[in-house]
Amino acid sequence: MEISELKKISISNLILTILNDKNNDVLRKCAEIELKRRIRNVGWEYDDLLHFDDKVIKERGLDVDNYLISPKVNMQQLMETYFMFDKDADYSSNYLLFSEKHLCNEIGFAEPFFKKICSREIKNLDRRLNGSDIESQKELLMSIKQMLLERQQKEKQVIREIRKDDPIELLCANEAMCQLDGDTGTCREFLYNISDEERYDLFSSKLGMTKVDILEILNDSLYDSDIMQYLCGLKFVRKDSSKLNKQKRQLLSQARSGYEVDYQTETMQKALQRIKK
Repeated sequence: MEISELKKISISNLILTILNDKNNDVLRKCAEIELKRRIRNVGWEYDDLLHFDDKVIKERGLDVDNYLISPKVNMQQLMETYFMFDKDADYSSNYLLFSEKHLCNEIGFAEPFFKKICSREIKNLDRRLNGSDIESQKELLMSIKQMLLERQQKEKQVIREIRKDDPIELLCANEAMCQLDGDTGTCREFLYNISDEERYDLFSSKLGMTKVDILEILNDSLYDSDIMQYLCGLKFVRKDSSKLNKQKRQLLSQARSGYEVDYQTETMQKALQRIKK
């Protein structure tokens, strides 16, 4: 990886880059600087975020190609990852990277990507069912289709119930947001991260002072609001998600072109056995 690419990759990819001692020291140091810049306006300390994905990395290793955030990701890997790791929300917290949850989730409010993938895969399964004469194969494909349909219904039901009970909670109906563990990214205090020079420029001119007065009023009225905390967290999540647009385009293209996922692989069979228990 080149240093110039660091601004384009996700939080979890930065963490993998920093922790992998096979990378050169300059690259790791630059990745550390980039990660610190990403969190300068939110409420996490660098060391806390660096270990955000520790449990997952311990289980699945430091090779980025083991994860959905890999530039080489394909539909086979996506569906295996979903059934292996994300079909159970408690299980996924230990086996999915933070940034993978933008691509693979049970509940993904404001993250329509995996919902689109599942809808397209259901159509692909219908096509394969119509063209198959092997009873055992049809039974397997039917069970996969049923689980994807159940996921759609579950997501709709959860969103419907939250919207009815407390619409603000919709902002947290997102697996990446849930990993923030209730700390949705605290907004820093007014003028927290500007330099001394920028502070001087503001306070030394009438226009600057007018801006300060307006921002102080907004800060006093909005800073402690729960909704602002949720919005800070959601902004952080969505910005990280945007770093995976290349992977999203790649996967959607494969799904739309009729990519045939092999649901009889060893990994998929292990996943299905776990789900049935």
